[in-house]
Amino acid sequence: MLPAAPPEPARQVIVVTAPHWDSQRGRLRRFVRDEGRWVRVGPPTRAWLGVNGFAPWRTRQQNSGQTPAGVFTLPQAFGTGPAQEVDLPYHRITPRSYWPYDPRDPRTYNVLQTDRSDTSRWRADGQWSERLIDYGGQYRFAVVIGYNLPDEVYRHRSGERRAVVPARIHKGGGIFLHVDRDRPTAGCVAIGRAQMRRTLTWLDPGSEPRIVMGPRALTRGWRTRL
Repeated sequence: MLPAAPPEPARQVIVVTAPHWDSQRGRLRRFVRDEGRWVRVGPPTRAWLGVNGFAPWRTRQQNSGQTPAGVFTLPQAFGTGPAQEVDLPYHRITPRSYWPYDPRDPRTYNVLQTDRSDTSRWRADGQWSERLIDYGGQYRFAVVIGYNLPDEVYRHRSGERRAVVPARIHKGGGIFLHVDRDRPTAGCVAIGRAQMRRTLTWLDPGSEPRIVMGPRALTRGWRTRL
């Protein structure tokens, strides 16, 4: 079952569906609400999913290789590409940009870091964090999917960004919509570069965008939930 719709009604929705829970390939479609009706924007796009398909968002685990199924926000974007025409809050990747999901440092778990300090406890080893610039074209354009993100983050005096209440460290993090590498992902959704740029520049934070993800049997009623 999909979770209940967020309190603010979405006016833009990305829908990612696949035939089965274990599918590695799916289809991405974009919709906009027009006078109470959902109208598709552009043609469908083929998408890569996690190497082990989908998992329900409530039970998805770290390092499972599964894409979480459910309804999620799209709170921010990042990339090595220019921020021109991007309306979402956007972080231009630098050599000091990391995305950690190290269980031994819960307050930085699944929180974008823009300047690693000497006192950081999370490991910058490629296993427990991603140095974003190392992913090249994959992160030319990327959108953060709001799975297992902490609700409130503050800037510590060390320069780290830390969660007031940490995310759940067993559920994994770093779930993005990004440019594909013609193969399954570790849990993200990936599409072609041109389609990714088109999607990123289309997203409008004022329209409360959401992404719906899962097998068809789960997602078929999404229009009545948003």
